[in-house]
Amino acid sequence: MSVTLPTTVNYADKLASLPDATQSIGIASAPVNGQTFTAGQIINFDLLNRGFLVPDSMYLSYTYTSANAAATPQLVGCPGYTSFSRAEVQVGSVTIESINNYNVLMHFLTNTTLDIAQKYGLQSAYGYNANTGVPSLEQLDGRLLAINETGSFSVPLMTVLSNAEKLIPLFAMPQIRINLTVESINNMFNSTVTIPTAWTLSNLELRYKIVDMGGQVEDIVRSMGDKIYIKSQSFATSTASSPLASGYNEFVYNQRFASVKSLFGLNGNTTANSNRIFDSVDVTGTTAGGATGDYCFNLAGVNYPQKVISARVNKTQALQELRSAMGSVFDRNNNFAINSIEFLAVSDTACGYQAPGKFYVGTSTERLNSNSLLTGVSTQNSPISYKINSGISVAGTTPFTLIVNYDALFEVDTVNRQVSLKC
Repeated sequence: MSVTLPTTVNYADKLASLPDATQSIGIASAPVNGQTFTAGQIINFDLLNRGFLVPDSMYLSYTYTSANAAATPQLVGCPGYTSFSRAEVQVGSVTIESINNYNVLMHFLTNTTLDIAQKYGLQSAYGYNANTGVPSLEQLDGRLLAINETGSFSVPLMTVLSNAEKLIPLFAMPQIRINLTVESINNMFNSTVTIPTAWTLSNLELRYKIVDMGGQVEDIVRSMGDKIYIKSQSFATSTASSPLASGYNEFVYNQRFASVKSLFGLNGNTTANSNRIFDSVDVTGTTAGGATGDYCFNLAGVNYPQKVISARVNKTQALQELRSAMGSVFDRNNNFAINSIEFLAVSDTACGYQAPGKFYVGTSTERLNSNSLLTGVSTQNSPISYKINSGISVAGTTPFTLIVNYDALFEVDTVNRQVSLKC
């Protein structure tokens, strides 16, 4: 009878060793097109063409300077990201990724990937609340600025590069550039109170690590074939601004992908003293009448989820459906930073900067959560619909934002040093 040893006592397993020439180098890259930036300007960072990029090492640090005579400006969203309206990745002067409303996306992701304790521990880096006073748990959103405040933020920079599942061979690729567009001041602050007359970013640094294993390892990589593939994932956002009518509403987004992993709907807030597009409220409900409607998405002619998410019958199911879209509902690390007041925000809720609406509608479209190549559902070259059935109407123009989480595949031509992104 053969005996199979458990791995804990199998001492014969050979451990892989790194090549002797391997070195890890920390890079601090400054913008190539200036030192200070204001609203509407684009910040350009160029990555080195050396070694392998460590994807999850990328983060952004910068200094901000506000010009305001009163200590009342309210910076909405996640302060460290609010200054950036768009993020682009260019490879060889070709744009392979463009994320609109980047600040809205990252505000959403910080609330659906970090729990309240993690946000508390990252308060200084992400910029929550203020630099004075001990924050309560309710004060871990937005920021109240002091007079002519100057400070610094430091946040991870999420792109299709940072989500790659393997090291990225920079030596075999053309020049990679990351562009960040600075948001307008009016969109960054609560417009019903004082807003700064100027908002300036300086001392910007994109920090990341590369691993250089020497020319021999690079030759081995080139010999793996004319083309190599690296799996990644990313997010795309699109906003449709429209009134909400009583009855059936369908918002169509021209988003087309080969593998959609999950879908999220953010319903902006038009109430005064709110966070506008940074809020997400139940637009089918009011504080007096309660919720009256339901939500779902349509992808390639199929509704997801198959039975609608009903805010009227069982509103809290939206929270568990959102967890399933972010991972497993049994995963102890799949945590949110959403309290009841934020989750129960409705169409007429005046959400302050410290308690933004967080009624996020989400659902998973993965066929199987596995390490397979493309686990999501194809749009079949058709647009995606966000469906809202409401018993009330909402006056004004509400921004409805669709966030698509999709699989992406880098195709690296090591012979011609060309790269394309298939998604």
